[in-house]
Parts: sequence; structure tokens; C-alpha cells
Amino acid sequence: MATLQSAKEKYARKTANAASAWNSQKGNMPGRYAEGVARFLGSPPSQRVMANYAAGIQAAQYRGGDPERWAQGYARAMSS
Repeated sequence: MATLQSAKEKYARKTANAASAWNSQKGNMPGRYAEGVARFLGSPPSQRVMANYAAGIQAAQYRGGDPERWAQGYARAMSS
């Protein structure tokens, strides 16, 4: 069985991997958003909506979880 410390380290590694994966997909997000909106509404989003969405995605920074906070919640969940 893994120790709490090794589980916390694994969580930190996964968070770091998630950040790089998210950043590598930033360029695809506006197109995927437009596809989803078009499927849901039956028509593509307006140019204004797409411009605002794309600007928001480019300005966004990935914020991963806090390994310390995660470890506290994990320990609580495993003890009950």
C-alpha cells in the first residue's frame, strides 16, 4: 500500500502533467467549443462570442490542485 507521502507526490506529478497537457491544447479549445455550441444550438456561435472565448482561453492560466490540501482530504476519506 502506498504511503500518504508517495500518494501526494503522485498527485503533484499528475497535476504537473495536466498543466502541460492543458497548455498544449489551448489552440484547439476555441474550435472544439464552436463545434459543441453548433451541435447543441444548431448554429455556430457569433464571431463576437468566439473572439471573447478565444481571448479568455489565451489569457487563462492552468491552476493545479494543492497537494497538501489534497493529502488532508485523502487522509480524511481513508480514515472514515
